[in-house]
Amino acid sequence: MKKLIGLFVIAMILSVGMATLSYAAADMAAPGSQSVKGDLLKVEGEFYVVKDMTGKEIRLHVDKTTKLDGSFKAGDKIEAQATEKDHALSIKHLADDVGSGIRK
Repeated sequence: MKKLIGLFVIAMILSVGMATLSYAAADMAAPGSQSVKGDLLKVEGEFYVVKDMTGKEIRLHVDKTTKLDGSFKAGDKIEAQATEKDHALSIKHLADDVGSGIRK
């Protein structure tokens, strides 16, 4: 009986430890990522200027680490995933019906 209780206690300790690790991994998955939807106003070198659906202009930094879904030009409707510091992680084209388009 003591062995059974000992195994049960070890199993409980391991399960609590694994749950803690899984929460830590989830927190590291998307640190400060945000979605920006709107019209691409202009491309200035490494920067894309986007006017979101609230009318705010956002200047996104784009470099070789940014995943681009095709080529972009002024007037395109886009959706970008960006960091809190406005570095674009990915940019893709949107259909004409953008929806709310509010920056999260």
